[in-house]
Amino acid sequence: MGIRHRWDGILIKDLPGFRKINPYVMKGRNESAVYYPDEIELDKTLAYIRDYNRRRKPGQKVISLFHVILAAAVRTIAFRPQANRFVSGRLIYQRRAIEISFVVKKDLTEEGQESTTKIAFSPFDTIADVAEKLHASVKAARDKSGNDTDKEMDLVTSFPRFIVNTIVRVFRFLDYFGIAPKSMIETDPLYTSLFLANLSSLGLDAPFHHLYEWGTASVFFVMGKMKKKKVTAEDGNVVEKTIMEAKFTVDDRVSEGIYWANTINMFKDFLSDPSALEEKPDIPEEILKEHMYDKWPKEKK
Repeated sequence: MGIRHRWDGILIKDLPGFRKINPYVMKGRNESAVYYPDEIELDKTLAYIRDYNRRRKPGQKVISLFHVILAAAVRTIAFRPQANRFVSGRLIYQRRAIEISFVVKKDLTEEGQESTTKIAFSPFDTIADVAEKLHASVKAARDKSGNDTDKEMDLVTSFPRFIVNTIVRVFRFLDYFGIAPKSMIETDPLYTSLFLANLSSLGLDAPFHHLYEWGTASVFFVMGKMKKKKVTAEDGNVVEKTIMEAKFTVDDRVSEGIYWANTINMFKDFLSDPSALEEKPDIPEEILKEHMYDKWPKEKK
């Protein structure tokens, strides 16, 4: 492992020169950030959730809007490989997994402690698969003993400041050259395909969020509160729709603006008709090749 072969990514060699030079010109994620505000109509999505929960098979988990959003994100990344790239050490890599991180409140109160969790998905996961993995991950995050991320952070921050600073500097150095320990990357929620902030459940507006310079997350998605909004339909009539604010922050170095815009539109299409998420996708071979799927860790498949 190292530079060309990170544990979490595969170096992309056949990029055009202007794409390769971007990480040298724009050295940080926030210098490279592009912001996409959007509103997502949810009436069909909410109707689908009610229908799914009525007809779900014995043993299947009850789903919510958050489950559908996670499943739609996984499916979108499965069909849009460039959305699963990251920059590290001035080089661009294809990620070896689809991973999504988010914050879990141990108790739904202001005083409730927060824990951050990261879930690895397969490109072929269905919404039922996503629900199972989400249930297990949230259960572990809400355990009072904490998950692996909590325990790692508690251990590191128990040392004096000069030791914490030294650990961080050494890790950054190792990460730059692609030789950071698998054990640290695997549990760190900022080494992820997508970081998702669910403010909808708290009834809060969606702000734009920065991209973290630590880690490899190239996308940050903030879900805002749901509200009723009057819109003009195609027939000219004014109708009331349920919409959710959505704010996306993406790293412009890993792909071009039109690719990101089309990726967000695909995500919205899956949300508007989630029925396709119930079946395993038929992913074309050329897309799997662009994912470098044959090089993914076997346990991630």
